[in-house]
Amino acid sequence: MINVLFICWGNICRSPAAEFVFSDLARQRGEEANFFAASAGVSDEEEGNGVYPPMRRLLAARGIDCAGKTARRIRPDDYEAFDLLVCMDEATIGRTRRFFGGDPEGKVKNLLDYAGRTGEEIDDPWYTRDFETALREITAGCEAMLQALSGELTLDLSACRDRAGIYAVLRREMEWQDWYGSNLDALWDVLTGLEHRGSRFRLVMPPPDAEIAPYANLVRETFREAGKLSE
Repeated sequence: MINVLFICWGNICRSPAAEFVFSDLARQRGEEANFFAASAGVSDEEEGNGVYPPMRRLLAARGIDCAGKTARRIRPDDYEAFDLLVCMDEATIGRTRRFFGGDPEGKVKNLLDYAGRTGEEIDDPWYTRDFETALREITAGCEAMLQALSGELTLDLSACRDRAGIYAVLRREMEWQDWYGSNLDALWDVLTGLEHRGSRFRLVMPPPDAEIAPYANLVRETFREAGKLSE
């Protein structure tokens, strides 16, 4: 099991949202047994308070119940108890590292880094009042983080117009060796024994009326038959 602690300033908006969104995404994918998520703040000013009402309402609209969650500050034993300490912004990252006297195991991360937005921050909606944007960015970060931690890759074939386009995506995202072929037999060999990146895959398919759609369906069937398709 991978234990994740999400951290923001006061633990009433961003980090509890990340805790519950991440847990909900893991549940939807049937991976709740593989992850444990919690949250905390670098400040104790909100200690004991519940999730801030505007964020709580947005979570409830998604069917996510955060009743009973109260804010707490990070504790000295959190560094050993959690595998990852995932922060919302640079200020929180700095405070977290100072609290633990550094980060010798490289556990302190920025959430949006997982979404390919290196160094970008999730603004505190307590100040911006833009809770919708904060939750949207938190969700994007949690989705990408869950994929990265579970070894799942998303293969976007929606813009592919021919077989060459499909195999270009597969080669790039799965990091095929140059000598692998560009056909279904080669794909089967990669999935069942040759070196590649990813352990499970989600495929974004071309439109059903696209000329390449029948072949893309064969590609998806190959992933399914190899037991590598996330449905």
